[in-house]
Amino acid sequence: MSLPTRRGSTKRQTWLFRNEAAADAWLEAGKRALHADQALPMPEPGLLVQGRTGARVASGTSFRVIASRWKEERYVEMGLAGPSREDTVDRHIKRIADWMEHKDCRLVMETMVRDRVKELQEFLIRGAERAPTVPIPTGLDPEQLVTILEAAALPGMASLSTLKRRVKAGILTAGHTGPGAHLYKVGDLYCEEVLDGPDGLRTGPRTGGALSQNVASDAMWIFNEVCLFADDYGVNVPQDRKSLPMHRSDRERKPKHEPVSIGRCADVAARLHVVHQLALWLMRLLGLRIGEAFGVRVGSIIDRGEGEPGVLLVKEQGGRKMRSRKPGERYVTIADQTVVLKTHNSYRVLVVPSALMDLIRTTIAVFHTNTDGSVRTADRLVPGLKRRNAGGQQAFRAALSAAAAEVAIELEQDEVDATFSLAPHDMRRSVLSDLDRFEVKDTHARRFGGHAAGADVHGRHYVLDDPKLRPMKKIAKRIQKEVTEALPAGLHIPTMVSCTTNNQPALALEGRRIDAELAERGWLLLPSDGDDVLVGAGEVAELLGIAVQEARRRMADGRIPSTVWSERARGSERRSRLSDVRAIKALQDSHVSIRSIAEEFGTTYHTVYQFVLAQGYERRRINDREYVLTTETAQRVRAHYQTQAALHARAIPFSVAVEELGATLATVEQMVRDGILDADEPAHDGRRMVTRDSVRLALVARAGPERVRRSDLYSWPEALALTGWSDARLTALAHEGKVKRVEFNRRRHVTCASLLRYLAAEDPELLVVALSASAT
Repeated sequence: MSLPTRRGSTKRQTWLFRNEAAADAWLEAGKRALHADQALPMPEPGLLVQGRTGARVASGTSFRVIASRWKEERYVEMGLAGPSREDTVDRHIKRIADWMEHKDCRLVMETMVRDRVKELQEFLIRGAERAPTVPIPTGLDPEQLVTILEAAALPGMASLSTLKRRVKAGILTAGHTGPGAHLYKVGDLYCEEVLDGPDGLRTGPRTGGALSQNVASDAMWIFNEVCLFADDYGVNVPQDRKSLPMHRSDRERKPKHEPVSIGRCADVAARLHVVHQLALWLMRLLGLRIGEAFGVRVGSIIDRGEGEPGVLLVKEQGGRKMRSRKPGERYVTIADQTVVLKTHNSYRVLVVPSALMDLIRTTIAVFHTNTDGSVRTADRLVPGLKRRNAGGQQAFRAALSAAAAEVAIELEQDEVDATFSLAPHDMRRSVLSDLDRFEVKDTHARRFGGHAAGADVHGRHYVLDDPKLRPMKKIAKRIQKEVTEALPAGLHIPTMVSCTTNNQPALALEGRRIDAELAERGWLLLPSDGDDVLVGAGEVAELLGIAVQEARRRMADGRIPSTVWSERARGSERRSRLSDVRAIKALQDSHVSIRSIAEEFGTTYHTVYQFVLAQGYERRRINDREYVLTTETAQRVRAHYQTQAALHARAIPFSVAVEELGATLATVEQMVRDGILDADEPAHDGRRMVTRDSVRLALVARAGPERVRRSDLYSWPEALALTGWSDARLTALAHEGKVKRVEFNRRRHVTCASLLRYLAAEDPELLVVALSASAT
């Protein structure tokens, strides 16, 4: 028996009853509920014999029936969560019910004993096993691990580009993802999903029903809540599972993503149009969630003036269709904007760094100001592209994903590191990681991110926000310092991507005016901007006097401002404005990089940087990877290293003198006091130095007339060479008195007579060899 879920709906609710009387009773009650715009009544579990799918179950209470009743009470009648959560619960209920109804024994609530619950947990964690459907060639081990290049060379395997597409789509997963190249199982390679079966590439989930640890735990929470609900209704649910812990996944844990630097965000922003750039910086610098970034209204911005930080009120979210429902109502309201944030702690007031306020001020002037100069305060700050003040999240995610892929390719990474990610939520993670690095107080960082100040009662109810916004002002000041160091020119990253094409009809109506104003502010690059033309890597290399490959590298990593000009088979072609290149040339002529000084004197970059830091010399940061010095400061640094080079050319440290003289440190110090060795000025690192000439003279004096060779003695190395013995054996013979040891010239020797006498008595053949070698 079935009825529509509400009047006019094509979706129907179906139940299969044990008898006709029960079905008719439910039908009449359902009709009355529909006419009164109320929810359909839930039948008693004992009246049903089949699930909605029509699959016959064993005698007992269907999990699908009782779970639907629990969901209806919790999420519709009591309104404990929104429609999105209800959809998630629906999917979990269907997953568990399908598993129970398709088991050979047709499980019901009364038969879910401890062992069956274990099987359910294992199914949620591991899913259905996927056996290879393509024969593996003879001689190949299905468990063997190979790189993607080795995989492409296997017999009957797809091309390298096809395999890379399968990896990107998530169809082919690595069996080993540690340091180095990712390794893939041969058995995973030979399947229809990778090689395309007779019906083409299959779509849909490819995990066999396997869930992550958190999602599986959520599904089991729903199962346990339904069991409690059924127990309240008198269903005889087995209680032997209460102490059962959750099954743990054996999947390899993914490493945490690394924070995305401001410089890397700027490189990504150069591939986005200005609307998406604004959304990117709102998330990266203010830690807004994507819905919060697309929900900010122009009227939620308080401008304190040019060059000053502003204030932003986080009180709405948007960017997609927002679904909401009041408790007790079945109807879902759909809107482009909502004042309901994720939690009540998400409502907050943030101080906007001055660099981001400049960007916001430009956005308001270009997109939200009428011809008479009045500002449309009701507009959404991030302009809508297809409809005014609506949508945008999906387009932003797609554009950001494409830009991230281009960045990875341009960095010449065949496979992006697992720690590298540029998803919207990674922007929020990055700024909160920055606050942790800045050692911002935990309660202030939590409120900045829209979380509770603490987990206890004190943090949740007694720590109030400062009405003068002093903690937020300190955070904004620290973020502004990071932006200034990484991007001295500000957040207006020049881009050639237009936001007024036919794909953005809401802005295309005023496309000419918008493009002209953005171009005047240097935010949008047109193919030719007067005399300020765009030049390629060859012209950049010629102007700066560097190799073309180095110019491409600097343009890719942001050391030279650039934007994407066109796409290539691998990577992108980039162009830079001539004025930017000339500015870098002028800076290059008037400044010297620390890296070039290190290369000039054959030392490390870190050594030179630490010296500059210790001396307190002024330095300038031009990007994430480079510091430069003025020509005067560079001359002082060069003079220091030249002095040090001259010092090391004429003198050696005490430690080296100890080794060359074969003496102790105390002896060398005494020789300096006696005037035998000449002390020089200390090295930069504090080591004491003595002149090379004095050490050389001391060695000559020590090797005077007495250092003559005695014909009746063998030196210790000579004795070892003649006999072929080990040092331990010769030492033992000397201790036993069988070979006579003599000290001569402060070195160990043995007498020729004692050694030859011992060889004559113990090893005559070795004696002949020793005598012939000695004669030679």
